Amino acid sequence: DGAAEEVEIVEAYDSLLGKHPVYLFDHFGSTAVDTIVNRIQYMVKGMGCKYIFLDHVSILVSGMTNDKGVDERRLIDSIMTTLRKLVQELDICLFLVSHLKRPDGPKGHENGAKVQLSQLRGSHALAQLADFCVGLQVNEEDPSDDSRQIVLLKNRFTGEVGQADTLKYDRSTGRLLESDPNRF
Repeated sequence: DGAAEEVEIVEAYDSLLGKHPVYLFDHFGSTAVDTIVNRIQYMVKGMGCKYIFLDHVSILVSGMTNDKGVDERRLIDSIMTTLRKLVQELDICLFLVSHLKRPDGPKGHENGAKVQLSQLRGSHALAQLADFCVGLQVNEEDPSDDSRQIVLLKNRFTGEVGQADTLKYDRSTGRLLESDPNRF
């Protein structure tokens, strides 16, 4: 029936993450920034996490903008400042997922439009306060191709930007893999 056996699941997990534990917090519905900050602090101080993935900032913001008069851009500015301080205070790496604005013109990102730093949705604070901004884009010549280009849009430390690598989507496993794992 195609279902994985428990042994296969454990082997795949160990292959992907080694013996490092993964903790998940479903913040869907938790729209208060204080709740997210408190959870991150607990995960870092109480559970020893050093790498946090917050997926995604738009859900956090959308739950807070239901009130009339709330400015989404200013809200993102405030959230980003809070998160930036938290990263510095806890000495952690925070991966923040953000949606992109639709590009001008007839071609969208799903059809090969290039990802640009200015397309981060909501506020320039997303780019301004980040050390790195990384984009994932489809093959411009053939958007239906299973390859994805990793593009470094911002690099606070060296200033080097541009294409970083190419990944290939494996439809049988649902994973993105290095197209040439021996490249480096």
